Amino acid sequence: MRIQPKHSTMRFLKMNRPFLYPDEQIVLEDQGGFKHLFLYGWKPAHIFLTTRRLILCQLKKNVFEIDLSAIFKLAFENQYYVLRKRQILCVHYKEGNRNGILRMVVNGLHTWNSRLFQSTLLKVDDNCIKMIAGKLDDNCRTILWFLKENGHARIDELADMIDAANHMEVLTHIKDAINPVAQKFLGCPLLSFERSRIDPDTGKTVLFSWWLAGERQHRSKDRLLDIFEEKDHYQIILEVKKVEKSDLIISLVGNDINGKDLMIESRKIGSKWVERFRLSQEAVFENHEIYLKNNLLEIRLFKKSCPKSLENAGKEESVVIIQ
Repeated sequence: MRIQPKHSTMRFLKMNRPFLYPDEQIVLEDQGGFKHLFLYGWKPAHIFLTTRRLILCQLKKNVFEIDLSAIFKLAFENQYYVLRKRQILCVHYKEGNRNGILRMVVNGLHTWNSRLFQSTLLKVDDNCIKMIAGKLDDNCRTILWFLKENGHARIDELADMIDAANHMEVLTHIKDAINPVAQKFLGCPLLSFERSRIDPDTGKTVLFSWWLAGERQHRSKDRLLDIFEEKDHYQIILEVKKVEKSDLIISLVGNDINGKDLMIESRKIGSKWVERFRLSQEAVFENHEIYLKNNLLEIRLFKKSCPKSLENAGKEESVVIIQ
């Protein structure tokens, strides 16, 4: 998604358009100034941030560009620019065997810093998602984990996933909950809307979708397993790729003296596995709730203090086959 500040102190020159590769799109653009070395003064330029490069143009010529993969650090400094001190953005990058620094001034400097950070330095792994998810409600977690698994999704997909009444409900979850929490922990939003973007895994152009920012870190062979404690229940989220509902069996094993374990088992030929973990003494197996969607299995176990856990008190605990 291209962002152009509403208020700019410099007029755009339409001729300043850089050559773009077939799989490259402009993310940000504005007029500004840059200084490559301390020995040179500030120079005006039309600055572009694309999905691949940071480009500085003067008239029809690219005077300087940095591949985003070469950037390893972003920092702020205060320097004199046009007779007064201003905050500038320092972009540290690798150039062969040496390091370079590009200093730039542009309108909306913090927006540029945030988008550059998303495109270059932000690493998104399970621990990152888990940290943010721990501060969110169930619907926000569902959205977040789905985008972690798939990278992008249209808003109607996200709405169907959480049974939202409309698209505005999804936007509220993203803009008022997920991104503010990510901004607090990471220093930048985690989800962004893109009109057009190339999926790096498939090479296909994806239109009008929400994307997970940063570089996605692929997990090891270990399966995703997260447990969250809510006010009245425990929520278990387990990744169950390439497994159907009928392949899964959930049971309670052990005794009250030594504690009890929740066992989740796949009996699918070629994909047999068992996940087993100790339950909290507060967790009750009766009246548990099970959901399976988009390769994620969710189990909710209510606490003893929750009235819903007592509705069928005394009922024999049994093996559950998901249908």
